[in-house]
Amino acid sequence: MVLSLAVVLGVVAVVLLVGMRDQPSEQVVREIGYTAQLAQTREVASYDVLAPVGLGTGWKATSARGLTADGDVTWHLGFVTPDGHYAEVEQSDGPRAGLVNQHAEGAQIVGSEPIGSSRWQRLDGGKPERRALVLRGDGVTTMVAGSATWAELIALATALRSS
Repeated sequence: MVLSLAVVLGVVAVVLLVGMRDQPSEQVVREIGYTAQLAQTREVASYDVLAPVGLGTGWKATSARGLTADGDVTWHLGFVTPDGHYAEVEQSDGPRAGLVNQHAEGAQIVGSEPIGSSRWQRLDGGKPERRALVLRGDGVTTMVAGSATWAELIALATALRSS
């Protein structure tokens, strides 16, 4: 019986060692296409739904969704940046405070950032997303947020286009 137990434990040890060796050292990012979801959201939104143009090959889209609730349309587009950080675009014609609180709750205004012809608020220290850039327009709030660096968030915001 002791010999049988030793054999079983030996097989388990070999399986564990082989399994641990085969584990990738980096997390694999699953890139998605988002053009169909973007087109559907643009059809139902009363505002210009934004998506980046010309970000470069290092940016990988990982999530996209358009949601309609109580007449409000919300657009989400998530990315992994070239440096491996997370960045997202959030837009909504719903309550402004609700969008910011959902993605950067507790963040403090730490300045502003001129991007194109607009001035975006810089927010820092939020949860779940640490940093955010927020643009409040006529009836729509646009936010670029994430664990990405300020430079990455600014690059994403700069690339946003309505078509």
